[in-house]
Amino acid sequence: MSYRTLDARVWATNCLTDGELIYAFDPDNYLTDEDNAVDAMKRAKLGEPLPADRFPKEMYVTSSYQRFKKVPDIFCAGFWVVSSRFAEVLRRFELGQTELHPVKLFQHDRKTPFEGEYFVLAFGETKDTFVPEESPEARQAPFTKGDIWKPSLGRENDGLALSNESLQGVDLWMEKRMRKVFFLSDRLLEALKAEKLSQKLRPYRCRVVSNQD
Repeated sequence: MSYRTLDARVWATNCLTDGELIYAFDPDNYLTDEDNAVDAMKRAKLGEPLPADRFPKEMYVTSSYQRFKKVPDIFCAGFWVVSSRFAEVLRRFELGQTELHPVKLFQHDRKTPFEGEYFVLAFGETKDTFVPEESPEARQAPFTKGDIWKPSLGRENDGLALSNESLQGVDLWMEKRMRKVFFLSDRLLEALKAEKLSQKLRPYRCRVVSNQD
């Protein structure tokens, strides 16, 4: 099978594995039902839609020795959280079953709130457009069965390839055969750039290819 590269682009981000974006918070649902909360975290990171009651309504800084003055516009506290500025940009685009659920952030005392509004980013959309044979930066994911891949840490432009079907549908998604990465349409990334919100994502360009056979 042969492919040609189209004059189009989508973007990937490895922020799901970026240690700089991990902050130690205790979600309220984790404190009351740890197994159920961990299950929701795992499912959301695979792009599986879940009802709103599976996500936290409050989060508390875990350690009494830490007091964060502020948090990034996107970060992980078990669940992924975005600021109101980030959420406002996302709402302009097609999200499908991906949801933004309000969540309140507190210091360890569970009384002192963080300034501003925050939302759990509940990933709920997947596509099946990844083309492994055209993706030199992809590696088969360890400890998985079947056709499951992950991006390398090189984050090279054009190191991953998606089929032209990736240009259709939602603007933010996971790939069914990829782990530890999510994808954005070009128009969504440009909007995030315009608001100076894309830096933490460290986005890299993916090739868009079409089957010539």
